[in-house]
Amino acid sequence: MIAALAAALTGISLIYGNIVNYWICANVRCMTTTALIDTLAIFGEAARGQGKSARTRARLMDAAVAVFARDGYEAASVNEIARAADVANGTFYLHFRDRAEIAASIAFRIAGDVTRQLDGAMSCINGAVDRVSFGTRQFIDLACARPQWGWALFRAVWSLPGLHEQVVSYLRADLEAGVREGVFTVEVDDFLIQTFASMALSTMFLRLTGEAGPEANSKIADLQLRMLGVAPDRAHSAAWRDLAPLTWSESGPPQGGGAVASGIATSNQPSTRRVARTRNGG
Repeated sequence: MIAALAAALTGISLIYGNIVNYWICANVRCMTTTALIDTLAIFGEAARGQGKSARTRARLMDAAVAVFARDGYEAASVNEIARAADVANGTFYLHFRDRAEIAASIAFRIAGDVTRQLDGAMSCINGAVDRVSFGTRQFIDLACARPQWGWALFRAVWSLPGLHEQVVSYLRADLEAGVREGVFTVEVDDFLIQTFASMALSTMFLRLTGEAGPEANSKIADLQLRMLGVAPDRAHSAAWRDLAPLTWSESGPPQGGGAVASGIATSNQPSTRRVARTRNGG
């Protein structure tokens, strides 16, 4: 039974990948690559004021995001990425080995920024129920706040094992903490982790396509908490509590997102996420 469900999840991920490719291409085919790069310019903005090499690398990454969005990953080429960035092919290879490496660099950067933002916002939240609810809801919100980043992360997390583990490692730590606290009554194993990740990514997909609004974040968090054995009233309270939105910042934790203002119990002790990362030598 478990093997069949795992196979089904794999099939769903492949279907989602094809749907995402079609949806993105359909919505950006009328834009030129240069217009897309100028619209996104995410990495270029972050590299502003740095040396020429860093700015060129950032320009290539912005170009790759634009080309992937326009043509899809499989149809994109190094030649087209270099052309879109207005550099020679040789310049591309000074920074990246191939198309796969630049795609991975983009995805890991996005995932790193999202998890860094969440880590900073959750550093004082006390209690596994609130951490899991807050993490799920704000992870989806952050990804959807910058749709091109959200799409890139969604597409890459299924195909890059290292990225997938990076994204779910924080979730694993919070679920294990909830078991130790006695608030979660399930066994934390790989199947549970993959199921939770699939639920969050499916909700992200619906948000990115416009098929669901922000309330979907609370719906999925509520469902997840009940799956973990949390009483319905407590799950509903945690999942539907008002949260101040996180505001993206290129350096340091996000502004806003106040856990205290939202009524979440807080503590001056390091979060489970930080403790787990320290224990692992991170």
